[in-house]
Amino acid sequence: MKSRLLFLLIACGLLWPILVESVVRIQNATCESLNTSYVDFTQCEIKVLKKGVTAFYMVAKLHQLPVNSVEINMCLYKKYSVYRPFLFNQTVDYCSYMQNPQAHPMIYSMHQTIFPYSNMNHSCPYDHDLIIDGFINHENDFKSMPLPNGDYMVKTGVRTYNVLRGILKVFFNKN
Repeated sequence: MKSRLLFLLIACGLLWPILVESVVRIQNATCESLNTSYVDFTQCEIKVLKKGVTAFYMVAKLHQLPVNSVEINMCLYKKYSVYRPFLFNQTVDYCSYMQNPQAHPMIYSMHQTIFPYSNMNHSCPYDHDLIIDGFINHENDFKSMPLPNGDYMVKTGVRTYNVLRGILKVFFNKN
């Protein structure tokens, strides 16, 4: 019993800097439209504002409005020699998700940081372009994410009316 407790204390002491006291930096983002007659990304970029502070800008121009059926798939990938699925891969009906976002805690924990910078913070229908305007990432924003150090990618696939329309990839580093 005492040896287990001692092992647990040592493990927590060694893992604490890795799991809590690290820095998360967004490095890159790509937006891909699979059908430009349906959606077109007119802006998708990361801007460095100052050392340790980046901002993400995205404008998705919707050409067929209104949109009443949206499904998103979020998957976290960790880079080994290539990016491989890691920790979670979740698909939700976005229209019903927005009515009760806390029911999906992994997606909600990422999504709530973007809410103040986005116009995608309501339920369906969407009858306007989708915008993320200057989502600012400070180095310590995601430091409590329970991830080991390394390079990661969050890949978000967006389907409307059961057809994959676009893929957003955000690359970040935790160290």
